[in-house]
Amino acid sequence: MPQPSPLRPTHRARWRRTLLLAAGLSFPLPPMAAAAEPVKASYRVFVGGITALDIDATLEMTGNRYRIAVTAVTGGTIGRLLTWRTASETDGSRLGKDLKPVSHRQTSQLRGEPRNVTLTYDPQGDVSASVSPPAEDDGREPVPPALQRGTLDPLSAVLDLLIGLGASEGCDRSLPVFDGRRRYDMVFSEVGRRIVDPSRYSTFSGIALQCRVTYKPVAGYARSSSGGRFWQRTDPADRPPVNIWLAPVAAGAPPLPVRLETDSDFGGVVVHLTGVTPPTADHRTGAGQPPGSPAGSQQAR
Repeated sequence: MPQPSPLRPTHRARWRRTLLLAAGLSFPLPPMAAAAEPVKASYRVFVGGITALDIDATLEMTGNRYRIAVTAVTGGTIGRLLTWRTASETDGSRLGKDLKPVSHRQTSQLRGEPRNVTLTYDPQGDVSASVSPPAEDDGREPVPPALQRGTLDPLSAVLDLLIGLGASEGCDRSLPVFDGRRRYDMVFSEVGRRIVDPSRYSTFSGIALQCRVTYKPVAGYARSSSGGRFWQRTDPADRPPVNIWLAPVAAGAPPLPVRLETDSDFGGVVVHLTGVTPPTADHRTGAGQPPGSPAGSQQAR
């Protein structure tokens, strides 16, 4: 049987960006009441129709504190072509409606090459970043400290969306994000309720609220045009939107992502929910109404 051919360095870098994008948009989970049982969810990512990534995520809430921990690793055909794994963790607090991250850590390894980010936040919103490799060695522009101030890490940004959905605020919002390398705004807009059809790839089917995410680049982007079309500073029309479907599938918690779709340099990206603990009585049926959505539903495409 023929063996998969090794990926060229440029292709490996693009795969890393594609997988990091898929992982980064599916793992944030909904908030819970203080001292509630942690919510755990698992996802499987398909790129171009083939298995690419498995994701496990956990959210713990104690009083006004939150912790999100995520691990992801390549699998299936992609796992035979390259080995990539990442682990991310955010600690923070909730003050009223506002999330205040305290620290964010992200480590990844592609074919033995480590990439690490550590962010710490002071009470004034200033960010201290430790990044390896540094921007100058990574072919990208550094992000000025003034543009880092008052930002959220990627996990806290999506958690902010889910908290808002749990409070019936809807999807619409724009959040400033700094991931240690790039500064961008995550712009969420509400599409409406959609019906997610049953699938052997997912544990969920039923009514979900669809939100669309677009990215507005600000700083920290690759100096060359080899960074992949999603992360390019120019030509915003060429950056594909990300569509996320959310539904109340975890007992005692607001909606969490049940499906995600976007495009990449290697084809369509689809993320399916494959498990959740603790589940609702029957989360496969999509019981319950997605918040912030009008009457009437359309089928997800």
